[in-house]
Amino acid sequence: MRLSLPVNADEGFPQSFRLRFGDRLYWIELYVNADEETVSAGGVLDLLGTGPFLVVAVAREDPAGLVPLVRRKVVRDLPCPAGELELTFHEARVHVRNLNGAGGFGSTVLAGVGPR
Repeated sequence: MRLSLPVNADEGFPQSFRLRFGDRLYWIELYVNADEETVSAGGVLDLLGTGPFLVVAVAREDPAGLVPLVRRKVVRDLPCPAGELELTFHEARVHVRNLNGAGGFGSTVLAGVGPR
């Protein structure tokens, strides 16, 4: 079973949300790594190309607290194992105005999640 990750790019980055998958809860965090020159140029950043990139971090909620599973640079269509999950990112285009800011500026992040 593959599901779409509930990323709302218009909410801006960094971004985090809880995800229930099966009988477990996970925290997903996404943030953009880009240098100041790139951000100053403005426009939409292709975060799955060369240059600026998207980072994903996943932690599982356990009774004793959060258990970190992965923190890594996202690569287009390359499965990202995170404990019992596997995430795959197909598109990540973020307008610089969505870096630390919300709004409809044409940003899109398309990703799926399934069992590993």
